Amino acid sequence: MQAQASDLLVTVGSRSIANIGESRGFIIDVLCLLLIKYGACALGSKYNVAVFGARRKRQGTGEYVAREFADRGCNVCAIVGTTPDTVATARHNLQERDGIRREGYLSLPTLLANTPVDIAAICSPAEVHLHDLEVAVEAGCHVFCEKPMWWSPELAIDSGARAEIRQRAAALVDRYTQKGRFLALNTLWPFTLPAFRELHPGAYSEGRPVRSFSMWLSPVSRGYPMVVDAAPHLLSMLQALLGPGQLQDIDIEFQDLPGLGAHAHGLITLNYMHDEGQTHVTFKLRRCPEVPRPAGYGINGACVERHI
Repeated sequence: MQAQASDLLVTVGSRSIANIGESRGFIIDVLCLLLIKYGACALGSKYNVAVFGARRKRQGTGEYVAREFADRGCNVCAIVGTTPDTVATARHNLQERDGIRREGYLSLPTLLANTPVDIAAICSPAEVHLHDLEVAVEAGCHVFCEKPMWWSPELAIDSGARAEIRQRAAALVDRYTQKGRFLALNTLWPFTLPAFRELHPGAYSEGRPVRSFSMWLSPVSRGYPMVVDAAPHLLSMLQALLGPGQLQDIDIEFQDLPGLGAHAHGLITLNYMHDEGQTHVTFKLRRCPEVPRPAGYGINGACVERHI
């Protein structure tokens, strides 16, 4: 099976079992269908999409998201960035790599003064997600948001801030509900679980619960920022497999790696407590500045890896 450069394939040996690249597009498809179903946009209309953060600064998902929307017939009407230089770079890259030529803006209000926007695709750094999400909903936009929904380094320093984080996140979701806007949070890995079951049908079942889960990812960041970038993938898999739960006995270690810098390798172990019991979790992170970035996961010892 051959794949385009943008396709992400989960493989064991030479056997391809799932196209993760299509899962981002699937979420976009669902969002567009919901807009039609609930009358937010007319059938056959071309949604105007503004992309926040289309430059490949960190994980580089904005450019891919813009392309997915364009491939599905949406009008990527503008790029929103933080500085003239970053906007210029994003516009150049989209045009050169994907043939998407659009205007750039430094704020959504400025954009809205010139162009109506149906969907805001928020692919900016996690630290500014909350601001972008608040601006987008007040502007009446539906939102496709990259993970995590939002993050605050200041709150993270305070171990007693978990309640505030939950309250602010819940308040934001409630605001979207009150305004009648859709908020779609992007996840990728749970879409590979049906294919995983095809390859490893005996890995877990009703009679064999998930006692151990491991995952390894390769973010471009180092130290604690790599946890912010990558941990939402781990959490989405745990929730998809086991439902809501709590993290206990968390241990985090970082190591320096020659050529990759300080704290370029991270190892996190924890226990995930859920309705069915306890699952031991191992999460390995290794900095990788270039694509393709190694990644994969294992359930009860049965493993798959991603290749591009």
